[in-house]
Amino acid sequence: MKQLFYALLLLSVCAGCSKQSSPGPESKSSLTARNLSAAVVTSYYVNTSTGNDSNTGLSATTALKTIQAGLNKTTEGAGATIYVAGGTYYERLSWPHSGASGSPITLTNYNSGTVVVDGSTTSSSLVPMLNVASKSYIRIDHINITNDIQAYAKGIYLSGSGTDVQITYCKIYNVGWTSSATAVPSSTDNANPLDIVGTTSSSYNQIYIGSNQIYNCYTGYSEGLTLAGNVETFLIELNIVHDVPNIGIDMTGHYSWTGAPASVNYARSGNVKHNTVYNCVSPVATNGGIYVDGGAYINIEGNTSYANAIGISVGCENNNYNADNINIRDNFVYNNVDAGILIGSNQANGKVTNSTVSNNTLFQNVSVGGYDGEIDFQNTDHLNIINNIVQSRSNIAVIALLNYTSTNLTMDYNNYYTSSGVATNITFDWGGINGNG
Repeated sequence: MKQLFYALLLLSVCAGCSKQSSPGPESKSSLTARNLSAAVVTSYYVNTSTGNDSNTGLSATTALKTIQAGLNKTTEGAGATIYVAGGTYYERLSWPHSGASGSPITLTNYNSGTVVVDGSTTSSSLVPMLNVASKSYIRIDHINITNDIQAYAKGIYLSGSGTDVQITYCKIYNVGWTSSATAVPSSTDNANPLDIVGTTSSSYNQIYIGSNQIYNCYTGYSEGLTLAGNVETFLIELNIVHDVPNIGIDMTGHYSWTGAPASVNYARSGNVKHNTVYNCVSPVATNGGIYVDGGAYINIEGNTSYANAIGISVGCENNNYNADNINIRDNFVYNNVDAGILIGSNQANGKVTNSTVSNNTLFQNVSVGGYDGEIDFQNTDHLNIINNIVQSRSNIAVIALLNYTSTNLTMDYNNYYTSSGVATNITFDWGGINGNG
C-alpha cells in the first residue's frame, strides 16, 4: 500500500460517472454532487467570533461558538445543516450522527466564508481532525483542515461502514508525520490527509469525493487520498493533489490491518476522473501519482498526472492476490520522473488481470534519464494496450521488466514517437514477455 469479482464490467461504468449521471453498475444510487440544502429539517449556525455554545444555534444571531457544538445538536436519522461562519476553529471534530436518505447531515460554510479547522493548539494524541465512525448520509463541504503534525496524523478519517458520503470543496494541507520537507520517513512514519477505510463485512459505499485540494502534506509511507479495505461504489473527481511526498490518490486492497473479511477487503467498483496530481515523489520508493494496489473494477479516466515519480501505477503488493479489471483511459501523463504508466504486480503469485490501457497520451516521461520506458510491465495477464499516443523523451517506448511475466498481452493501434524522430530508433524491450505474449 505504501508503494507501489463481480460480473463483467459494463462499458457504462466508464462512461457514466460524472456530476450529471450515474456510474453504470454502481447505480444503487447516483454518485453525484447533490444539492446540499435538499430536505434539510433544521439549520444550526456556528460563529467562532460571536457565538456561544450555550446559545440555541438556531439563527446567525444565536450562533454556537464551536463546530463540535453544532454537530452535537444533530439527532440520529434526522437531516440538518450546520452553517459555519468564516474563521479559524481550533478543534478536533467527531461526527456523532447519521442523517437519512434524502435528508443528510451537512457541515458547510456560511455565506461563502473560509472555514479553517486548525489542529495546532488542540490535544492531538492520535485523534483525527475530523473523525467519522460508521456514519451515513453525511456531507462535508467547504471545510478546510490544517496543522495536524503528529505520528499517524489524520485529516478527514472515515472508518467502519456506511453509505452516501460526500466530501466536496475542502482543502487539506499541512497534515503530516513531520513538518520538515527534508525528513526521510521510515515505514512507521505515516499520515493520511483524507482516509476512508472499510473495516467490517459491510462496506463503506456510495462515496463522492469531488473538487477538493490536498497539498503540502508529509504522509511518509502513506498517501494523500486513500480508500482501503471494504470500500465500493465511489467517484473521485476534479480533485487537485500535489506536493505530497508519496502516492497522491490510492485505491488499495488485501491489507489485513483493515479488519475487513478477506473476500471484500479491497477498493472496488469506482471511478477516478478528471483529477490533477503532481509533485508526488517519495524520497524512499518509486510511487505512482495515482495508484491502484489490489483494487478491482476501477476506471482511471481523464486525469492529468505530471512531475510524480510514476504517473499512473496499477499493481498488487500482497502476494496471492490480483488487481483486476482496471481501465486506464484518456489520461494525460507527462514529465514524470520514471515511467508514465507502470502496470503489473511485483509479487511472485500476484498479477494485474483483465485490464486495459487505452486512449492515453504519454509525453516525455522518465525525466530522471537512464534506461526506462514510457510504459512498463510487471506481472500481468490479459492486458490490452490500445490507441495510445506515446512520445518518449528518449527512444524507449515500452519495457517488459525482467523477472516478471506478461501473458496474453495485446498491443494495437498505438502511435509511438521518439526524441530523434527516427522510427527505426524506437526501442521495445520484451525481456519480461512469456507465453502467449
